[in-house]
Amino acid sequence: MKKWKCRVCGYIHVGDKPPDFCPICGAPSDQFIAIG
Repeated sequence: MKKWKCRVCGYIHVGDKPPDFCPICGAPSDQFIAIG
């Protein structure tokens, strides 16, 4: 599983792909970067 970090608020999502929208700040998926 990959980890994805929201560049806007720092939220960490675990999954094969980033979420459509950040559940914390609402940023779209293109604001997520793969980490780890």
